[in-house]
Amino acid sequence: MPFGIVLSAYLIGVSTIILSPWTALLVLIGIGCILRFNQQKIYILIILVPFIGGVLHTWDRQDKIIIHKQNAEIIHDAEIIFSGKVVSVHLGENSQRIGLKDVTIQSHGLDSIPMPGLNIHAKTPSVVTPGMTVMGKGQFYHIDGPRNPGAFNYQEFYNRKGFFGRAYLDEGRELDIIENNPNLVSSIQESIRLLFQNKLGSNYGLLTALILGDKSSVDPEIREDFTDTGVIHVLAVSGLHVGYVLLILMSVGKILRIPWGWDRLFIIIGLIAFCILTGGKPSVVRASIMAGLFILTPVVNRTGNLWNTIFLSAFLILMFDPLFIEDLGFILSYAAVASIILLYQFFQTTLPESFRIANIKSKPTQFIFGLFLVSLSAQLGTLPITALHFDRIPIISLLANVVIVPIIGILVATGFTLMFLGWIPFISDLIGETAWLTTEIITWIAAQFSEVPFAYLPVHQLNWSWAVGYYVILMSVILLCLPTYRKYSLVTAMIWMSLWVIKPSSPNQLDVIFMDVGQGDATLVRFPNDKNMLIDGGQRFGNRDYGASVVIPVLNHFDINRIDWMIMSHPHSDHIGGLISVIESVEVDSVYDSYLAMDSWTYTSLMDSLVSRNVGIRRPSPGDVIKIDEDVSILFFAPDSSTVSKSHINDASIVIKLIYGETSFLFTGDLEAGGETSLLKFGNQLKSDVLKVGHHGSKTSSTEPFINLVSPELTVVSVGYKNKFRHPSKAVIERIEEYSDRIHRTDESGALWLRSNGKDIKEIHWK
Repeated sequence: MPFGIVLSAYLIGVSTIILSPWTALLVLIGIGCILRFNQQKIYILIILVPFIGGVLHTWDRQDKIIIHKQNAEIIHDAEIIFSGKVVSVHLGENSQRIGLKDVTIQSHGLDSIPMPGLNIHAKTPSVVTPGMTVMGKGQFYHIDGPRNPGAFNYQEFYNRKGFFGRAYLDEGRELDIIENNPNLVSSIQESIRLLFQNKLGSNYGLLTALILGDKSSVDPEIREDFTDTGVIHVLAVSGLHVGYVLLILMSVGKILRIPWGWDRLFIIIGLIAFCILTGGKPSVVRASIMAGLFILTPVVNRTGNLWNTIFLSAFLILMFDPLFIEDLGFILSYAAVASIILLYQFFQTTLPESFRIANIKSKPTQFIFGLFLVSLSAQLGTLPITALHFDRIPIISLLANVVIVPIIGILVATGFTLMFLGWIPFISDLIGETAWLTTEIITWIAAQFSEVPFAYLPVHQLNWSWAVGYYVILMSVILLCLPTYRKYSLVTAMIWMSLWVIKPSSPNQLDVIFMDVGQGDATLVRFPNDKNMLIDGGQRFGNRDYGASVVIPVLNHFDINRIDWMIMSHPHSDHIGGLISVIESVEVDSVYDSYLAMDSWTYTSLMDSLVSRNVGIRRPSPGDVIKIDEDVSILFFAPDSSTVSKSHINDASIVIKLIYGETSFLFTGDLEAGGETSLLKFGNQLKSDVLKVGHHGSKTSSTEPFINLVSPELTVVSVGYKNKFRHPSKAVIERIEEYSDRIHRTDESGALWLRSNGKDIKEIHWK
């Protein structure tokens, strides 16, 4: 039955009419009447019911999301008055983030706008707790989609959870508490969180994640170590944790001597309580349903079937919310369970007799080897999924899981003990110290594993076709090891060879990606011969490093680990700051620098890094040409070493024209009016299809004679949203509009990806 709803969840489309569950029910009743419910046709109805119901339910869910997104766009960048119920409070170093549900928003005399969720950001902490109803005033911004290729889609992620915007309170302004009627579950969660924080100090984040499913307090360094070692799954409350809870509940039932049958009810109530406590996450619900069905089967004298249990749990979760099918936790949870069922049994039937779990006499060895096989089964089955989402394949995880997972069980048991005995002064302190020590041991072990050479293998630019190929190979190996099915391995091997051999030939194409790096510049050029060029790398200041946060993820997205040519247009930090991180992360062959050096930390650090890595540094002159291949070349127009001046650093920018066949792109750095005037002597050579506007559209650049000579069809303005310089100038935009068919602003539309075949230039819609 769940097969239909799983399929239908992928058929997400935009429905112009909101289809309610009542509509679905009427449709299904109509189908039933047509089929007249004879035995053969009832089977058809059983298949159609979940499928059609899933389609309609999914459309309904998607349409509601679209409506809320449209409402959020209407009031984007507006001052609002909001009210809602507090569901979460997260304290940062210098700010506070408060999650609200059941929100009502008023703005600019508009009617009240309902919104499921809203995140509030406040610099002045407000003393609020989950369950309170609060009111406030702030600046509203909708949650935007990805700004660059390869970036995580936070809009989709938060929209599925019901959050469509964020509001920023002015410094010094606090929230007004309208009603203090805390939710029972929220109050319990907050009490547990405070108890853990009181007993464990700053180390409470890991225990909070394991018991409450709240990872917000986990130290980022610990999270990174867990990711590198392949044990990040322990931070997501799932089957592992439910298994520990089940063992605890069964032990408590025996201690309390609850009669047989009634002890099952006690366990189910405990599992439901744990689901509620952890926020009803799909992985927890899945594991709890499976555990509940497992312990109920003896009561009804039925033999449990694992696959029926898995499908039933998926069916119930997707009936509640079909968009859980897109949730990474949901996908990983079911993929891991299916992998363990299939591959663990495979290992048990194919391993030599002495290595089979039942034949190992030593209980500790049996436990450790069994845990190793479970970990191996889960990793083999989920490897493509983790590689696609985390851009890495953990190598050390098999050993790390064997060591860390049992200790995690001790910490979970200690946490539950602390929850129930935390009111006893001396005992609670003792349990707290035990939990603290266990946490220290786990984090230390994870840190040690993460430092092992080749703890993980970085992978980039993978797609689902690669994942399909992986599963085909895995299936071939499994069939080959099973004598009964060995002949079928040839079929799967042929499928794999077909996928490998029959590949669409990639045409000779040039890709130019103008990245969104805020108030700065960064452009990636991928040439038809697979070489590449990076022009500038964005800003680096304080905690913001556009090289690390934007440029490197874009390079990873295109599987680039070497830069053939890097151009530093001029030494201002908004153009070269991010290049420091890039140089530390990927190999660089040649760098082109202007003739002006700046006595700044950014420029000095960048040059020191280049010299220490023996990177070739060149300074171009007007007329220089880089011949990329027969059809692609780079022509330098500036700077001229005889005219550059430290008083006009922007006019010392490197200016290049990228030519591919009949198409061309002009890059001008931060060139201003004086520099543009000096280029007019090149005349029609400046004519280009695409122009990267100089100095972010400043009023001191983009003079009319220069724009007239270039006459671009498309103009790109790399600029930060609401920047303090008020770029781009309105007068400049109006001037460019007279000569250019289209203007792309990164502050409004994010990154721009253009592709040329040597004759035409088209935009690649990457979002």
